[in-house]
Amino acid sequence: MDENAVRSLLGQLADTGGPPSSVDVEKAKRAGLRRLLLRRLGAPAASLGAIVLVAGLVARGAIPLGVGSNAGIASQATVRMTDAEVAVLTNSGRNPRALAQINNAVEVLVQRCMKSRGFKYYPVFMSAADEGGYPGLAGVPQAPIGLAAREANGYGFSRPMRAKERSYGGQAPSRNEKYAKTAGRQYVLALQGSTKDRVSFTFPGGMSGSVIGGGCVAAAQRRIYGSVLNDVLATTGSDELTAYLLDTVTADPAFSAVVGRWSSCMAGLGFNYSTPENLWNTLAERIDRNHTPAMRTLEIRTSVADYRCAGSVALIPTVRALQAHHARYYGRALAGYLAKLTRIEARALKVAKALHLHLPSKR
Repeated sequence: MDENAVRSLLGQLADTGGPPSSVDVEKAKRAGLRRLLLRRLGAPAASLGAIVLVAGLVARGAIPLGVGSNAGIASQATVRMTDAEVAVLTNSGRNPRALAQINNAVEVLVQRCMKSRGFKYYPVFMSAADEGGYPGLAGVPQAPIGLAAREANGYGFSRPMRAKERSYGGQAPSRNEKYAKTAGRQYVLALQGSTKDRVSFTFPGGMSGSVIGGGCVAAAQRRIYGSVLNDVLATTGSDELTAYLLDTVTADPAFSAVVGRWSSCMAGLGFNYSTPENLWNTLAERIDRNHTPAMRTLEIRTSVADYRCAGSVALIPTVRALQAHHARYYGRALAGYLAKLTRIEARALKVAKALHLHLPSKR
């Protein structure tokens, strides 16, 4: 697709309807805040499923040694991606239920392994809802929220966080953490091996580090993914690949132009924000610190103004078209990693299904 065709597509999408009227606000808040971290620091060392903290250590064991930047890659040559690769990159065609099944298979294997060594392990199962949605729309975390929802609740920041959502952020110790304190050092060794078992890696954008390569966690990773490094690429590495995609979208002159028009519109209404993402994270942080009726009123006013300005400049359809284009024409420097990630995920799902594990029926 040449540049003229892209611009034509942008024009067509600008005439499409508005976004849906509902969104999981806590997920979107995490995605928006996570996006800032990805831009500043590179991808976090997160697993596909839950990260289990044991005696102050991350059971998946990723310790970054040096984080590269995607900025230098954004201007490099691109290659056309397959439909399967685009689906993995954007999450648009991935099956959240399949991702949850892979994670849950790993968790069950860890539990069985730990039981064989005389220890308890409490699997942290994921549902399809837990695995779906990210990366959303580059630079516009509030994109899915419709006008009616904003007029009623703003972005949804003002409602108190539920217990499940608080625990998602790691504010409370997990059952495994509590058990590890009583089980002692042998539990940690059985779960993740010793420091000599660590495996080093270097992945997209120059990000490097080391991960736990021993114990029951690594054994489960090898069973499902084929190797510990494959597991890292499917988790931490996939975040870096997504971060690159989002960076290429937000670095596009067309993105800067439409966001500039949005910002000017907002300023005309008395709201000074440089980008929708800046608005989202700044306001969320303010409201998290100060839940008051006045802040709720401000949130509703701001979100409605944001919606109207986004509509007046065709922000969402423009960014959606840009993201679709940049996902299809991905950077040559990282295309090999994306192709490998696509194969790894397909293999992991096949293995997880072949195990015929009795997993929870969470939907």
